[in-house]
Amino acid sequence: MSIQAFTRNVLLSGSAVCAVMAAPAFAQSNEAPDIIEVWGTQIQSSSLYMGEEEIGLKQADHLSDLLRDIPGVDIGGTHSVNQRINFRGLDDRNINVFIDGALQTNYMFHHMGNLLINADILKSADIQLGANSVVNGGIGGAIRFETKDARDLLDASENPFGGRVMVGYNTNAQHSYSLTGYGQLGERFDVLGYFNQVDRDNFEDGDGVDTIGSDGTTQNTLIKVGFDLSANQRFELSYDNLEDEGDYTQRPDMGVRTNKAITGDLLIPTEYTRTSWNAGYELDLGEALSLRATYYTNDLSLYRDQRATITRSGPGKESKAFSNNYGVNILAQSVWNQGTIRHDFTYGLEYFNQELNHRADLSSTAPATREEGQSLAIFAQDEITFANGIIVRPGVRYHRFEQEIFSTKSSDSWDDVTFALAGEFPVTEELRFLASYTELFKAPELAEAFVGGAANKIINPDLEPEGGDNIELGVRYSTMIGEGSLNLGANVFRQRITNYIGEVPVPGSTTGEEWDENRGELKLEGFEASAHYGLGAWDFLATYSHSDADDKKLTGSSGDSLREIGDQLGLNVAYTFTEHDIVLDYTVQVVMDQSVEGAADKKGYDVHNLSARWNEPFEFKGLSVLFGVDNLFNETYTSHASRVGESNHPVFGHLVLNDVEPGRNVKISLSQRF
Repeated sequence: MSIQAFTRNVLLSGSAVCAVMAAPAFAQSNEAPDIIEVWGTQIQSSSLYMGEEEIGLKQADHLSDLLRDIPGVDIGGTHSVNQRINFRGLDDRNINVFIDGALQTNYMFHHMGNLLINADILKSADIQLGANSVVNGGIGGAIRFETKDARDLLDASENPFGGRVMVGYNTNAQHSYSLTGYGQLGERFDVLGYFNQVDRDNFEDGDGVDTIGSDGTTQNTLIKVGFDLSANQRFELSYDNLEDEGDYTQRPDMGVRTNKAITGDLLIPTEYTRTSWNAGYELDLGEALSLRATYYTNDLSLYRDQRATITRSGPGKESKAFSNNYGVNILAQSVWNQGTIRHDFTYGLEYFNQELNHRADLSSTAPATREEGQSLAIFAQDEITFANGIIVRPGVRYHRFEQEIFSTKSSDSWDDVTFALAGEFPVTEELRFLASYTELFKAPELAEAFVGGAANKIINPDLEPEGGDNIELGVRYSTMIGEGSLNLGANVFRQRITNYIGEVPVPGSTTGEEWDENRGELKLEGFEASAHYGLGAWDFLATYSHSDADDKKLTGSSGDSLREIGDQLGLNVAYTFTEHDIVLDYTVQVVMDQSVEGAADKKGYDVHNLSARWNEPFEFKGLSVLFGVDNLFNETYTSHASRVGESNHPVFGHLVLNDVEPGRNVKISLSQRF
């Protein structure tokens, strides 16, 4: 089994295997997809079940296009610098997010997101909601993004070189282009070069209100070089740089109404950059050993010229924050057959070193605020498959985290061993039940970088890491009805987070010191369900998800890292004109009203999206046309994962915090493959 295959298997441990389709990739056809179909993102999620072999293909402008219609998942934030992945109410500060193996743990600025991701170049996204395996350390789950490389693109072509040019235009309010070149240099070398630029204007919401501070430019450069050391060994080196620059509002996570009420039309020159270097090694010795090792550096920088602003401490300054990270990931699998029993051993380690720095005034020679964290995890899991089809997955994971705050000369460390047990139980060939239990561990995160959170922060000597457990039960059912296939799946979960950590002022301190403290228990409960039916050229998908957070046992607020998304219904209908290679797709997302104890209620909404993809129109070889209308009925709405609600500010008065989504948007893109 290949390393890619067993990585996917362990990610889906204890949950319903699935694939998601926004624009189906000919799910019911046995024919090989057209070469143009390679350009898209394959999506898999543990919250859906659509059959063991079906993979969904999406073509997305941004992360919300890619993930928002997956049950249990939402993307908060309308601004390009404020992408926030949300699983079952927990944001990316509780989720392990990887891009080509590089961990994206960065707490930069509470008014911005911590992720810079370009959806266009993503090859795949494997999504694990909840902690269901010792292979993943995220307390709320994990998502692993992989970017495209030359080898994948060349597999669909007989030519040793290829390229792609794409131009796109959105009426509300964006245009973009990308250039890609790739080739095989001799028998062993392959290379890919990619550049993408997105130019944004200020969009209008469904009420026709024009945003301010969204006008900017994002550029992404990716270079990958691969070398096949032998038939079963490969080395790959990549450089990935994403820069987002523009004159943005002081608080990009808040809507135009709030920003105008506080700062008027004030905009702040902003530069947000991620630079990653990855060195990867793959070894495939068959069942004896499959191994993938990655060494990476992943650096973020956030610059803002705030000299036109007035802060609590006086006139604003030019400020910059840095997150300099490096790490090592090793993931391996070995298979051992013991008579009629098969053991799939998965084992490895993750090491991550993170350093956050902040310079409050770039004109000053004062030293930067600095803090550092080091985490190490070692894990092992055995997937035991019996002759009757029953699968049992025991696992163990060792965690260790060390933290040092240099400005206050404070340091400490935490470690623990956690266990997991999952199983799959076939009743018939069509029906299977799943169950999993996983213990949780999360060490305290580093202080917020851009506000210099470590300047006055000390470590609480009585602080305990977050713990608890995650329990899930699932069912899969797959059968044929006439000439069509029906797939039903559901997961029920209960997650309990103990020793929940929050940052508070140090009791009795006269110098403004802060530290982390344990606040009690947080409980998350809910379910995800899906029904998929494919019949010839038709494809139907219905999903429903529910999540509810119980924070009654917390001694304080759960903070922005918990944003409940409540109840959501998704419907998708697609039809493929096989003869003309045209796919029509209609998607509806219905989000219910939600009551949140101690906060403003969240208003429900329904959003309708329509798209059409036409490959090689009029037999024009290599050309692909994508046309779509997002928010077809011009709904005015705010994602439940975004900033939402109202506030009575002592200085600015009544504020509406809603980060309202764009209104109707007609988009078209043309891409030419060579």
